Amino acid sequence: CVGLVVFTVSMWLSEAAPFEATALFVPPLAILLNLSPGEKREQAKHVLGSVFTESLYLVLCGFVISSVFTKCQLESRTAVILQRRFGRQPFLFMLAIMFLGLLLSALLSNVTAPLLLVEVIKPLLRDMPTDSRYSRALLLGLAFSCNIGGMVTPISSPQNIAALTILEQHDGHITWAQWLCVSIPFCSMGVLVAWSLLLIVYRFDTSPEEKARLAAGDAQAVTLPAVIFDAEAMTWAKIASLASACATLAAFACRPLSDFFGGTAVVAVFYIALALATGMITRQTFNSYSWHLLFLIGGGSALGFVVNESGLLAILSHYAKKHLANDPSLLIAELVFVLVGATTFVSHTVAALVFMPLVVKLGSEIGVQNLAVFICGLACSVACALPMTSFPNVNSLLAADDAGKSWLGMQHFLKAGTPMTLLLTLLLVTFGISLAEKVIVG
Repeated sequence: CVGLVVFTVSMWLSEAAPFEATALFVPPLAILLNLSPGEKREQAKHVLGSVFTESLYLVLCGFVISSVFTKCQLESRTAVILQRRFGRQPFLFMLAIMFLGLLLSALLSNVTAPLLLVEVIKPLLRDMPTDSRYSRALLLGLAFSCNIGGMVTPISSPQNIAALTILEQHDGHITWAQWLCVSIPFCSMGVLVAWSLLLIVYRFDTSPEEKARLAAGDAQAVTLPAVIFDAEAMTWAKIASLASACATLAAFACRPLSDFFGGTAVVAVFYIALALATGMITRQTFNSYSWHLLFLIGGGSALGFVVNESGLLAILSHYAKKHLANDPSLLIAELVFVLVGATTFVSHTVAALVFMPLVVKLGSEIGVQNLAVFICGLACSVACALPMTSFPNVNSLLAADDAGKSWLGMQHFLKAGTPMTLLLTLLLVTFGISLAEKVIVG
């Protein structure tokens, strides 16, 4: 299993094959190497079942909602407003986009929010060179802010839901008021830290082509180009489709409502069927979605499943348990570092599912299970050095111009994501734990 993890991560880092191709190698290799218990057919059933999980239905529904918003030209209208306000202040525009990502991730989820916002900024990026360092900084800012936005509410991300579910199974409880009293100031500070870091990275992240333009005197100061589009009338059909999309997002945000339908995945599938049946999206639009993105995420999910089933994560958890401190603050800080290390290579959601039972047990033994689960739940969303472990990162990585050329590569995430992960981790184990102790422990 260690060999499979090393092979997969090496292929992703070297980009020797398309990301989705490497991801699709995971299930067959895991079965051939007998990394799960049971017969081959039984292994295949479980490993392949871990590829297309419930979270992928949310991603697919996000594609559909994004198409509806695009049909109503919401992204272009939003881009016009922001460009008019911050056209000559591009870095304030970037900060506005990052706080918008934080807000939408909190209200909806950090799966849907980046899908919508990348469409908002694309009209602005299309008129810039693909190798523009500002384009890269803006997309990285979107990814980082949506990762941080996944911490804001108990339902902002799957890892938060997983953490609270496991906590409630052990008779623990954290109220929404407690969660928000800590997460809002912490996440706001996190966005400001991310923005400041990207301003520093921007000064040194110059591509060879951009250096040539600077040397030739062809490069101009960064200004956001005017967004020009043919505004279409908002017909009643468009208004109805927009209302249905908003109702779906409200169902995602309202847990009792989504539970009435059987969960957010069922709501997502119902809306996809409704959109296709009523003509809100066409078959051609449906077929044009980024299916490679779904299988990239699915391959990462399969890798996490295999690492868990093979016992590798259990070994790592057992080793960590033997070497952790007994002091509550030190214990939680050490658990944060363990989780950040794990989520650098494994899906944030998978890490939450695997490690949270251990976190609850260790926390309950010293009487701080609520605090431990809360802080470690936030820690599951911190890592952003590699793009494959969270959807906001993958979404920014695969954003491309009209010629199909990506604005970001793996090296850009390593340059900015590694220090961002370290800074957020330090912020969490200092300011985050201190604030949470006052609010949750009292």
